[in-house]
Amino acid sequence: MKNFFKVFLFIAIIISSCSKKEFIRLPITTSSQDALGFYYRAMLSFDVGDGPEKRKDLDSALALDPDFAMALEMYGSTDPLLRRKHQEKAKSLFSNITDAEKRMIGINESYRNGDMDKALENAKWLVDNHGDSYESYIWLGQVQSDRFELGDAIKTLKKSIELNPDSYEAYSLLMGHHIAAGTQAMLPEEKRDVELGMEYGDHLIRIRSDHGLPYHLKANSFRQLGQFEKAKPLYEKSIEKRKGKSSEGTAYVVSGHNFMFSGDLPTARERYVKAIELSANDPDDWFALNYYLSVSYMFENDYMGAIENITKVENQLDEVGFNDVTLIFRKGQISWHKMVCYAHNQMEEEAYESLQQQINYNKQRAALLNDENVYRNIKSNEQDLTAWVNILFGKYEAAKKNLSRLKEIQEQINDPTAMYGYFGLLGMAHLMEGNYEAAVNSFEKGNETDIYYNYFKGLALKASGQNTEAHKIFKELASFNFSDWNIAIVRNLAKKQLEKA
Repeated sequence: MKNFFKVFLFIAIIISSCSKKEFIRLPITTSSQDALGFYYRAMLSFDVGDGPEKRKDLDSALALDPDFAMALEMYGSTDPLLRRKHQEKAKSLFSNITDAEKRMIGINESYRNGDMDKALENAKWLVDNHGDSYESYIWLGQVQSDRFELGDAIKTLKKSIELNPDSYEAYSLLMGHHIAAGTQAMLPEEKRDVELGMEYGDHLIRIRSDHGLPYHLKANSFRQLGQFEKAKPLYEKSIEKRKGKSSEGTAYVVSGHNFMFSGDLPTARERYVKAIELSANDPDDWFALNYYLSVSYMFENDYMGAIENITKVENQLDEVGFNDVTLIFRKGQISWHKMVCYAHNQMEEEAYESLQQQINYNKQRAALLNDENVYRNIKSNEQDLTAWVNILFGKYEAAKKNLSRLKEIQEQINDPTAMYGYFGLLGMAHLMEGNYEAAVNSFEKGNETDIYYNYFKGLALKASGQNTEAHKIFKELASFNFSDWNIAIVRNLAKKQLEKA
């Protein structure tokens, strides 16, 4: 057996160039000091969303040490079969790595299995056994955030900063509780503090002024406040700092969002097209950035314009270089995009046809992956989406049958957020049937920050006479200056509700 040595085991002390304070990393096992250097550099790219750059450095690390478990685990290949191969090999190396590494890998595995209780257990172990490492608190803070245990997460992440004042990941997570930053869990609107979020953003710029993402996130703060002119130079700085990087297209897209919400849709779409052109050699980025171009039509309630762009993307999918499994996944996503547009444009036949296409693609992908987690997820997804479309077309009894099946599946998952989607859809069904109090009760058991369901919660509150609470929701949605399908659908509807008040 290879003679491994532990690099930076329990006394991994690094000196911060800014604060000069010593801080301790979690132990990482590798047979090569150079491989460890490549790993840490890869994690710097990971922090700022540069996936290809991360994988390039991890390739270098694995060339030096093919049995580098954490490099395998964190690789994140865009090919799901290769990704699973890396993950399985990382687990096969457990006898050669530290308990801390086993717990870090265990957290990721818990996410894949949908077992957020186990993820929390592993993260707490890191803090209990490596409480002198700032990284332990980042792992725990991330898990707590994803469980929507945000009060605990904030305390945990502040502890990480106490141990390392340059803890970029901790500041990033804390900022994301207040400022929209992708998929991160946010605090309820009344608990968000944009000024505090800006302070966290200033720390990100201080720590990583070499990259454009911190400027992008700080610009998001101004965009959230509707201060679009103040956001513009920061977005331009983000573009400048990301020149030649894989995330340059993202920099153009978020700048485009700022133009769109400030009322300059032509410039916004020019930025979206520029982003798509920059991503031409990366199929995944190309697909993701095209999505925002489609969504820009949805903001105008131009669902057929969105369908036209979605179909344009669909017609190119076979040619842009996806692997077989990802190609099927992307085709399923295209079907979902179409379904959303058709359903909200009240085109019933087309909506159900697109729904069935997505279900079929999901089953094809599951068969290729042969993974029990994927099988479980597609069963849940089928009931969720079918219930949703049934509700949108007034088929409430059919929707309730879907929701009953969805409940049976989701109740088996060890995750405090597992039932959020169920309660959101149940709330919609109650609302459409005129059961307003039951609707409000269901929505309150779901995700209180969900943009789409909150619009319907506002309708239920208004119908039940709770006008003040309804007004708060509509006001928040009407001023939400971030781009996604959900806000694109409900933003103008919320504005109309305010006009009626």
